[in-house]
Amino acid sequence: MKANLVLKNGIIQTMVGDERVEALAARDGVIIYLGSNEGVKEYEDEATVIDLEGRYVTPGFIDGHTHDVGRLIQEEEMCYFDKVPADLEEYKKAFKAFLEAHPNNTFYLGHQLDMNAFPNSFVNNEWLNELCPDKPIMITDMSGHCNLFNKAGMEVVGLSDASENPPGGNIYKYPDGRATGYVADCDVYKDAFPKLDKTPEKFKKAFLKFQDICNSYGITAFDDAGPAIEPADVWKILDDMRKNGELKLRANVTSAARGKTRPEDAREMVKLLNEHQYLNSDWLKISQVKHFIDGVPEGHSAYLLEPYAPEAGEAPDYKGTCLLDPEELKEFVRIVNEAGYQVQIHAMGDGGVKVSLDAYEYSEEANGPGDYRNIIAHVTLITRDDIDRMARLKVFGAMQPLWWYYDPNFSPLEEQAFGTERFRTEYNMRTMFDAGVKVTGSMDYPVQPDFRPLAGIQVGATQASPYPGQWDDPKYTRNADQAVTVREMLEVYTVNGAKQMRMEDKIGSLEIGKKADLVVLENDLLNCDVHAISTTKVVYTIVDGKVVYKG
Repeated sequence: MKANLVLKNGIIQTMVGDERVEALAARDGVIIYLGSNEGVKEYEDEATVIDLEGRYVTPGFIDGHTHDVGRLIQEEEMCYFDKVPADLEEYKKAFKAFLEAHPNNTFYLGHQLDMNAFPNSFVNNEWLNELCPDKPIMITDMSGHCNLFNKAGMEVVGLSDASENPPGGNIYKYPDGRATGYVADCDVYKDAFPKLDKTPEKFKKAFLKFQDICNSYGITAFDDAGPAIEPADVWKILDDMRKNGELKLRANVTSAARGKTRPEDAREMVKLLNEHQYLNSDWLKISQVKHFIDGVPEGHSAYLLEPYAPEAGEAPDYKGTCLLDPEELKEFVRIVNEAGYQVQIHAMGDGGVKVSLDAYEYSEEANGPGDYRNIIAHVTLITRDDIDRMARLKVFGAMQPLWWYYDPNFSPLEEQAFGTERFRTEYNMRTMFDAGVKVTGSMDYPVQPDFRPLAGIQVGATQASPYPGQWDDPKYTRNADQAVTVREMLEVYTVNGAKQMRMEDKIGSLEIGKKADLVVLENDLLNCDVHAISTTKVVYTIVDGKVVYKG
């Protein structure tokens, strides 16, 4: 059999046990040979032959939780504060320049606000009122869960000193009761603010950039936890790109339930997924429904089993709010699972994780044992008993390794919210891996702008910063005893990702009959200095047997 592509003289990690081979051949995007340099010679005629010169090859990396073009689709129309240092004076300069560059806007949007830029992390709108008192402004924080409005923006959305916390949300106020303009998980206000136009045309233009960035990082597939436009539109756009030969990423794109948990809501979601199954292909999977059960630690909206720490400044018995009715959620999950689909739930607090697992357990008991592959996104806090339950129920943890070390953005805010002792129990990965929890790797882009899998692999194996100048500084290390192995992290970003996407018959490992999706790296990740992983060069990314990136 003739081949289109041959790789030889390499170290090819197939991710089937500890197997390593020297060479690989593919035809029409499918692997037809794995073995020795000698054995691959018969496939070289008429094929594109790449001499790896001893380089390292793994299956293509899979991002297990991203939000596709949420940033790229509007980057030119919003002020992104992660482009400047987290300092209030720098924020003022950056936003002043943005206002001057867009004088005709009727409203303004910003993103990636870091609470650490404000004295004592107390966010307020005084600086925005000084810069722009007459046009509405809404700036979203790094997590995407918190929003800051200037005075004009507050008037537009109906936020005032007299406003009370909506269910599951927090309105931050001065000690005298005046609203600061800062809120957490208050969709009632966020949704009332004017929006930028996000068209399918804009989505495709941004997606072309997104997949080029992904390919440059070695990413060949992703699990989309919340697309920038309606999922049905995304499904059709990606399928059209497939037909036109433009697609260079495989995807599973979820559909959001938007807090609706009644049985009829579940049936509506099933109907939506059923109606679009004809779009399933080797490139696209439609199988997931997404829910949010809580918010984020830094917004004090994660749902906890025990009250927030005194340092958080909340009421002594405040635990956050469960955003979904637990009993309704159980039946919702049962209906979706019975129809053959997965449920993914955002849960950061241990209370949110518990309620999510309760629902997944109920579904399995009602429907009987099955291959449900339900997902919990983030899993910031989880009890030891629930770690075991998560493993037993075969629930995937769609987690973000760059949150596992003591990063200077989120970690101080989470430590303040939970207290140091409880903060240290976040992301106990060695414990989770040993219990058998299947974890997938991601960065929740654009929440974490750096979504390189190689950075995530290094953090998992060190629990320290992946950045030169920080990785050997103990202040950036969280729980060194919770480090996992590089081999385990490779599985997180390949085999596990494919299983979560329900595409393991095609991708995730390099085997005869599977897709030739792979990444060629300068370093052998299992044998190089662990601190060299993050900066390892991506030499080639290959998708469907075609080179889509050359570094």
